[in-house]
Amino acid sequence: MALDISTINGTVVITIVRRFDSDSAPAIEVELKKIVEQHPESVIFVFSKTDYISSAGLRVLLSTTRMLMKAGSRVALSSLSQQVRQVFEIAGFTKIFTIYGSRDDALQNLQKK
Repeated sequence: MALDISTINGTVVITIVRRFDSDSAPAIEVELKKIVEQHPESVIFVFSKTDYISSAGLRVLLSTTRMLMKAGSRVALSSLSQQVRQVFEIAGFTKIFTIYGSRDDALQNLQKK
């Protein structure tokens, strides 16, 4: 399972898989560590294709974001479905992450800074 990863004007855009759970989280974590090692200026996690995220997915996302921010990267999330957003709200992640309605909104705001 490969993440859809692209770079737009220096921002790494990562589209998360349909199910980000205990089955997919280990492989995704390996891919994300490679991105962290590149020290990108900014990263957007796009959830437009994601139907489900478990605690394993949340853990990988949080640990990756911490590593990115510690290295000075700006991080944003975008395009959360209602189901995924509800999980983020219950976990308190909406207070931790900067979340935009669309990938384009996230790109525009990250590139202003």
